[in-house]
Amino acid sequence: MSKIFYTSGEIDRYSELRGKYELLNEVILNGNARFIPIWENQNFFVKNNDDFNALFLKTDELKSIISNFKLEDLIFLGVTSKIYYFSINLSKNYTENFKLINNQEIECGDLRLFSRTLNQTESSFLALAKGMTFWHMNNRFCSVCGAKTIVREAGFVIKCIEKDCETSHFPRTDPAMITLISFQNEILLARSPRFPERMYSTLAGFVEPGETLEQAVYREVFEEVGIGVKNISYFGSQPWPFPASLMLGFFAEAEKKELKIDYNEIEDAQWFTFENIEKLTHPSIIDGFKLPRADSIARRLVNFWLKNYKG
Repeated sequence: MSKIFYTSGEIDRYSELRGKYELLNEVILNGNARFIPIWENQNFFVKNNDDFNALFLKTDELKSIISNFKLEDLIFLGVTSKIYYFSINLSKNYTENFKLINNQEIECGDLRLFSRTLNQTESSFLALAKGMTFWHMNNRFCSVCGAKTIVREAGFVIKCIEKDCETSHFPRTDPAMITLISFQNEILLARSPRFPERMYSTLAGFVEPGETLEQAVYREVFEEVGIGVKNISYFGSQPWPFPASLMLGFFAEAEKKELKIDYNEIEDAQWFTFENIEKLTHPSIIDGFKLPRADSIARRLVNFWLKNYKG
């Protein structure tokens, strides 16, 4: 199975430790912790020859930059290889300060731009840190009464401070379906105006309240390209913290080939033959088209179809 970006089974989230502040403080003090800095919802990366690795700070390294940080400033992410990982949201960009640590060359940017050189555990921790920080930044006030909130459970609960409310808020993830539609020896790829130049991808959309995943697939496809689908089958899922989605991948077969594109939804949609798609992978750009990014479930759907196409 191909690598799934932004998630790893090697991470134990140890949810039972989120309320044990003494233990977590001890871990931080004894140097058994690593810290993932976030600034304006961006991650930090260390240049390693022509590639980049995730920046993980040790306790003394973080203290050399922010001397007065405390556990309440951190989000406990989980444990792997007996190391405890936390994220910290910075009030300013400390890139220049980071460069003083072991003379490292540091970059700050969008995780998706650096993901191809990260291993699965790195990309997972950085994605989790990014997603949780985004949730914190957007829940500083209670959505029920408008009062300020405080952080509990090592960052995984945000609670209203108003005594008549005291609502507890939890991290949310928005389910979104993403579907590769086939018709005989062709697959349908579409283009959103938000996509990078020349890129075409699978159809996608958020699941609405009161509908199944299969119903969401059928509705979104019909809304965007005006065709019905059949033989809907589940492929797999992938967290997509940009900012807070869980992508649910499906395959489906078109009932007809003629499209009726809703140009309010997408910019274009076209059918691609097996030969077209195979050429697009060697190289990735040909005839003005580009496939979805390698870190996406959309690309995994396309690659799986290529590998298993019977002709």
